[in-house]
Amino acid sequence: MSTSSAQDVSREAGELFRSGSERVFDDVAQRRLRYHLLRLTTVGLTETDVEDLRELGRLAFEDVDVTDKSTRIKQRADASALAVAIADILEQPPNRGSRARVMVGAVLGAYAVVGGTAAAGGMTRQDRSAAAVLGAVGGALAASTIPTVLDRIDHVGLSEYLSMQD
Repeated sequence: MSTSSAQDVSREAGELFRSGSERVFDDVAQRRLRYHLLRLTTVGLTETDVEDLRELGRLAFEDVDVTDKSTRIKQRADASALAVAIADILEQPPNRGSRARVMVGAVLGAYAVVGGTAAAGGMTRQDRSAAAVLGAVGGALAASTIPTVLDRIDHVGLSEYLSMQD
C-alpha cells in the first residue's frame, strides 16, 4: 500500500470502524459464521475459502487440533491471501483464551476494509486484500490478548496503568 493510500485510509479510520461495526452487527443477526465469511468475499475470499474457513472455525470452536485443516487451506493453490492468513493465525497456539476467540477476532478484524468509504473504495484490490490480512492479524491479536490486558489493569489499577511514570 502506498504512503498516500495509508494516509487516506488513516483519515477515514473512524468511518471504517463505524461501517465495519454496522456490518458485524448485521451479520451477527444472521447467526452464522458463514455470513461473516461471505461478507469477506469482497476482499478476496472465494466460495471454497468460505467453506474451508467455516470448517476451520468449527474445529476452533470445538477446541480440537486445527493443523490438518489449516495446512490444507494453506497448500491449496487457489486459496486467497486472507484464507491463508486466517489458517496460519489459527495454527498458532493462543497464549491465553481460545482458538475460537482468535478465529472470530481474525474474521472480524478483516472487516476493517469491508465498506464503501472513499479511502477504502479507492484502494486497489491488492491493497484491500493486504489490508484485510493485516486487519485479521490485528483482530486476532486483540481478541486473544484483551482479557489478559484487562485483568492486568484490574490488578494494578487504572491510574497506574495510565500513568506516564516508569
